[in-house]
Amino acid sequence: MVKRLIPSILGLRLRPRGELLVSLLAIGLAVAVPAAALVWTTLRSWDRERRDGAQELQALHRFRLEEAVRTLDAELAARAQRAGRRDPVRPTEAGLVFRELATEGMAGSRPEGPPEEGVPDGLLVLAADGVPLYPAPAIGRLQPPDADRRGEALVAAFHQGLITESMADAYLDLADQLMEQHLEGSRSPSGRLYLPGIQWAALQRLSPEDPRFGATLEALTRQVMRYEAPLMPASQRLFLARELRKWGGRPGLPTESAEALGLAVVQALRGPPSQELRVAMTVHPSGDGPGEEVWLLPAPGGGVIWLHRRERLHRELEARINRGLESLGYRVRLGPQSPATLTPAGSAMASSGELRAPLGASLPGWELRLDTSTADASLAGAARRQAALQVASAVSAVILGAVLAFLAIRRFLQRVRLAEVRHDFLTTVSHELRTPMTSIRMLIDSLAADPDPSPERTRSYLGVVSRETLRLGRLVDDYLTFARLERGRMNYDFQPTSPETVVEAAVRSVEPRFAAPGCDFRTEMAEGLPLIRADVPSLTTALLNLLENAYKYTGADKRILLTVTRAAGGVCFTVTDNGRGFDPRHRSRIFEKFHRVDDAGGAVTGAGLGLHIARSIVEAHGGRVEVETTPGEGSRFTIHLPILPESADEPLETP
Repeated sequence: MVKRLIPSILGLRLRPRGELLVSLLAIGLAVAVPAAALVWTTLRSWDRERRDGAQELQALHRFRLEEAVRTLDAELAARAQRAGRRDPVRPTEAGLVFRELATEGMAGSRPEGPPEEGVPDGLLVLAADGVPLYPAPAIGRLQPPDADRRGEALVAAFHQGLITESMADAYLDLADQLMEQHLEGSRSPSGRLYLPGIQWAALQRLSPEDPRFGATLEALTRQVMRYEAPLMPASQRLFLARELRKWGGRPGLPTESAEALGLAVVQALRGPPSQELRVAMTVHPSGDGPGEEVWLLPAPGGGVIWLHRRERLHRELEARINRGLESLGYRVRLGPQSPATLTPAGSAMASSGELRAPLGASLPGWELRLDTSTADASLAGAARRQAALQVASAVSAVILGAVLAFLAIRRFLQRVRLAEVRHDFLTTVSHELRTPMTSIRMLIDSLAADPDPSPERTRSYLGVVSRETLRLGRLVDDYLTFARLERGRMNYDFQPTSPETVVEAAVRSVEPRFAAPGCDFRTEMAEGLPLIRADVPSLTTALLNLLENAYKYTGADKRILLTVTRAAGGVCFTVTDNGRGFDPRHRSRIFEKFHRVDDAGGAVTGAGLGLHIARSIVEAHGGRVEVETTPGEGSRFTIHLPILPESADEPLETP
């Protein structure tokens, strides 16, 4: 029924074997076609993703590069906005604005530790027209005011009186005159204040033990620290601050580093600095020392230009951007713009795992370089793992489909084989039952039709009827036993039993048949056999099946031997015959139900249940059945059964 289902759906009319082949082919195609389609789709998808992956990866890298440029622009804008938006600074306020901004976390204002990130190194305070008000080399005008003329006159008169007074007294007297006439803001033609210079000259000529030395030193210190009007030029302030440190360990100027840098920038400028563009220039803050590059970052609205040393600014910008990109496998660095490797404005080209983008107005002349090697390796690894997972999933699906197909085909074949075996079994059973019944009926009909049967003939016919009846009973018993075994309803009544009891029951059953001419049947029993735990009727059935099997598969000259011996921990029932034996390759299958060894002559009948029933009964007793065979010489079947523990060391008395 099962094997005809698929051919009937296809509308085919085939022989049974053809129907089976068509069914198996249909099942195979039902599994193979979807599996092949799945593998093909997976490989195509993998190939497409691999082709598109390079473009998507480049797009991702460019997005990360653009993100890094935006982060840099935002960081520079935040640095430029430190001063806020200020109104144009008046010249009289330039010093105060400088001191206010320079002391708010300016790099170098905290000598006890490294500068904070984002803090500028210096600044320039500009006028409305962009001219630096502070720091500046000099402060003054081409047409000096009246205070400068009067101060210059006092200095000139001072030089005339040097020949009559001591140098220290002369300088101190000149300083007193400038203060009495309120000329503290008078300047030389170079823009420097007269009063601090005169006080410094007096200190050079005074002894530290002189009472006037300390007062003059304090007055000069206040002048150097003063950023209100009159504003001291940065060059003069820096010079005096360095000199003050030589006298009495005076504290350093908090804004000294910022003023030195700003002054160096102003001296390097050729005109007012741009208040709109960021520019870089090389300066020499320490005079004759090595030059260093400084970035000028104008604050929004003008009035202030922040100064950043290039090396420190670039290092901090790189660290700021990398904090957000390193976790993604990227790393950036700043470098001079390379026209040979850059495409026109705003675009970037890959060069050995690196993308570059010019920074334009952000940092003119420089470019941002994005190292993508780590990200490429990570993404490539992820792509390989994803591809491997897809292929593994497809292969697993194919394997699973193949396994399911194998199980389905196996189940299908088992059902087909079972159906065939059942058919053969029913046919065999019908034939096996019909043969003795037919013989019995024919003999009875012959006796009934004979009006005067002879006693000898009647006795002979009745003997045959008796044997056929026994045979019929044995067949019925086997079928009923098999049915109970299959349903798991075989009931056993295990009792301590002597092996002789089982052997005697089996011999009584086969003796009439085995007493026929040409059959040499003998039994050999060892002495002192122990008790076994057995259900006598069922164990007798198992032994009878082995004897019947030996009888059927021997020729006309039958030699059958039943021996019972004691083995290690058990008792062995062995049936040996001189039959034709069988191929040892069938040893593992001869105990299967419905299995029969091929009979070339076709003389042996049966349903193939005897050995299966025997093994099932023996295993229920906790034993096992072993077989040895030699083709053409015979076979030996042995039943091994365990003995009762209490009788293991006591020989059994035979009644």
